[in-house]
Amino acid sequence: MPFSKTHVDEVMVQGAHMSGDRNSIATALRLKPRLGVLILSCPSLGTQGTELQKFYESIVGPNRVNLISIINPSDSSDEAGEKSMKGVYRQVSKRDFANLPLFMKTMIPRPIFMRSATFGTGVIADAFENDEQGTQKSTRALWRLDKVPKKVGTGVVDKRPALRNFLVGRGFLQKRAYVFLFAKEGPRTAEKAHHFTSILTWRLLHEEIGRSSSVIPVAAGDKIGLRTQPTLAEFWKDSDWADIWADVKIDPRSAQLGLWCLLAEEHGGLSIIGMRSGMIEVPALLGIRTLYLEEKHNQQAERMAKWIGKVPGFERQVVERPAGIKQQLYWLNESTKSYQPSDVSTHAVNNGAHLAGMVQGFRLGRPFRAQPKFTPAPVLKQPLRKSGEPFLHPQKTFLANRRLPAPVDAANFQLAKTEFDKIVTWAKGTPMPTGATTNVHGSVLGTVIRRPEPKPPEDL
Repeated sequence: MPFSKTHVDEVMVQGAHMSGDRNSIATALRLKPRLGVLILSCPSLGTQGTELQKFYESIVGPNRVNLISIINPSDSSDEAGEKSMKGVYRQVSKRDFANLPLFMKTMIPRPIFMRSATFGTGVIADAFENDEQGTQKSTRALWRLDKVPKKVGTGVVDKRPALRNFLVGRGFLQKRAYVFLFAKEGPRTAEKAHHFTSILTWRLLHEEIGRSSSVIPVAAGDKIGLRTQPTLAEFWKDSDWADIWADVKIDPRSAQLGLWCLLAEEHGGLSIIGMRSGMIEVPALLGIRTLYLEEKHNQQAERMAKWIGKVPGFERQVVERPAGIKQQLYWLNESTKSYQPSDVSTHAVNNGAHLAGMVQGFRLGRPFRAQPKFTPAPVLKQPLRKSGEPFLHPQKTFLANRRLPAPVDAANFQLAKTEFDKIVTWAKGTPMPTGATTNVHGSVLGTVIRRPEPKPPEDL
């Protein structure tokens, strides 16, 4: 059914592939009573679209939420359907309303205004500018897990005591300062591969912050190989987390944000660092000090700039290029394969020279002339040579790509030192809770942080 002027004045449009925007959109819906959302879906993303619909309806009810599935009438493939859906969204984001399909104008009839998904960012900025304390209070009320509906029967359950016990079981102490190193991971072909996290950079941050301050680095988000004590990396996959929600009905992501809400409300010294992601936007709105890393010339940079000076504790740092091989290859390819403003293309070329024609891997034998066969590395020693077996000299090793002028230097895939140092300095500025231990904790060197004896929830 089309939206009605009775319930909404404005409607945001979101593609089902834009799952990272769900939390800020939900917050905007909560802060602006006459704002709605239309989810664009397609056959291959039907499950994601339905999940988003149910998620928003649980927050603002059905009258302000709608879902429409888009298909390509001349091509039934999943790829064609997804391409059509994204094409419709691009028209909305570019405000190309004149060429929108008729079904979109029917779903959002005049005089209701059609908005892109990024409209919610401005709604949030305006709300914080007008009433900082009231807006933060409303945002926390949205995610606080003090009244979670029971799975069976009626009534609600306060899940905060269970969350407190969960954190204590993970080794968190209330009177310590923590900085969360938020990570994202996935395949190189993913839609936003340039926002994934470099394990080398995150390890260097972990070591430097831990060695030179009393702020404790904590791995958060996806597991990329960073090991910290305590840790919140993929905690939502662990059995002790799943057990907390066995008796209640709750959206899994709402439960995760409820944990961040508890941390924001009950722990005095917290910061979070990460490449731009919808999952670290809500911790900022809840009151957790946030450093939002974005690559230079990001086409959506102005969207998050709206929060600077309005959302307390939210800061951005723009880096010359994202750290990591996977991230830079994707960023370079996407920035140069189609028309971009000249400063974007020029910057991509200037900062991607070390990637030109790069092929990862080595080949043993003759110089490359045809399709290469790769091995992880040349064999330089023969420790398992049997008695009486002749010693074979190692074969010559050739880079698979003969055009590469020199071996790839790993330093090219890290943040510039000035950018790295800024992040470290910012992390070390994490506020210390009253009565906190301020000695250098030394967790990087292997010191174990001992857990306190369990206490009643109200004393934690």
